[in-house]
Amino acid sequence: MGFDIDSYRASFLGGARQYLFYYRPLFPGGIGGSTEKATYLVRSTQVPETTSEEIITNWQGFDFKFAGKPTYSDWTVTFNVDKDAEILRIFNSWARVIHDPTTNTYAEPSLYFMDQQLELLGLDGTPITKYKLVGAWPKSVGSASIDYSSSDVLQFDVNFTYLYHVTDNVTYGKNQSFS
Repeated sequence: MGFDIDSYRASFLGGARQYLFYYRPLFPGGIGGSTEKATYLVRSTQVPETTSEEIITNWQGFDFKFAGKPTYSDWTVTFNVDKDAEILRIFNSWARVIHDPTTNTYAEPSLYFMDQQLELLGLDGTPITKYKLVGAWPKSVGSASIDYSSSDVLQFDVNFTYLYHVTDNVTYGKNQSFS
């Protein structure tokens, strides 16, 4: 049976789109800021990455490979800066909660860990896959480049680290939540 372009086209159904995603940043208590407003300042991100360590065992002269410890790569979100730079202040406040350089104190993780959720959306706008990043916190709040010769909207990156993530493969067309 040969390759048939019509069968491929009928099976593929257009694919997921890069621009169809939803992320609403959640902030720890005491930080303040509107998560609703922050949603509209998200410019881009990527699907979280998982890598499995490779364990090689020799068995009867052959290398036999096993999956080892999973590693969850840092997750980066790019934000547009609003007219009052509130989003920048919120993330700098969150970073200050983690470690306050003026008092040289570190907060308990339970005070700054915050689960984050990213949703990939189908062509009709309903979630098709959800990623929950457990125990996330901003590892770095990036710089925002300012330049007299540019009229672009100011933007900056937040690099989150987290404990692990779970995926909820949603039945297409139904909005479900993690339990």
